[in-house]
Amino acid sequence: MSTEALIEKMRAGVKETYDICLRELVIPVRVLSVDEINEIRRQAKSYAARFQGDETDVNLAIQKLTLSKASDIAGVPLLNDRFYKESRMTVDEINYLYNEYIRVMDTVNPSLEQITPEQFRALVDALKKKNVSASDLSLRQLKAICTAFVALIQKQDTQTSQGDNTSGGQQ
Repeated sequence: MSTEALIEKMRAGVKETYDICLRELVIPVRVLSVDEINEIRRQAKSYAARFQGDETDVNLAIQKLTLSKASDIAGVPLLNDRFYKESRMTVDEINYLYNEYIRVMDTVNPSLEQITPEQFRALVDALKKKNVSASDLSLRQLKAICTAFVALIQKQDTQTSQGDNTSGGQQ
């Protein structure tokens, strides 16, 4: 199998661009490669060191650089220093957009795909027996537990409301 065919299989279902939004502003973004993410981290650390910044400065630089690189769809990033300055974007707005980007990237993260019902039951049993704490679980496992819990609650609510309808008609 060719490299191109392998890459096509790996990227099955992954779109070229995704949209993140801040109020009415819609920003197309793309998935970043590991090399791009590593370069962003290097640049952020270098920037903070030049200006004697702390961890907060590094984190903000990572957010801004990530958004800039991810919004570079056609060779020009939509979110760049000029945009940040001209729009007088706040730290909270940058943080919000960054979190939106992370949320969208979670949708293409293969480690967050569904786990089996058996794996879910094993996780719940381990939590009940206190053999594992929530901090020991991966994001994928926590998401699966939350998703299953919401489904269980919705199922119980549906059964309760159907039971209410049934018992109301039998009186």
